[in-house]
Amino acid sequence: MNKIYEYEATEQSVDVRNFSIVSDRKLTWGEILDAICLPNISKEGDGITDDGITVTYLWTDYGDDAQFDVDGELKDE
Repeated sequence: MNKIYEYEATEQSVDVRNFSIVSDRKLTWGEILDAICLPNISKEGDGITDDGITVTYLWTDYGDDAQFDVDGELKDE
């Protein structure tokens, strides 16, 4: 019987996503968090208007200090 190997891999970095939010009223913290979930963050400049709030995804500053970790039995190279 062949042995099955399972791995858990995680990557952590310091990415910063930038948004522009324009509203016709003062917003709560929760409304801001909800708003930044609306645009497509894989497309710079994507914007959505909902309930008087317009949010635009501007860009992401990608962190350069990525950490990579693997748990599991690895084959020797």
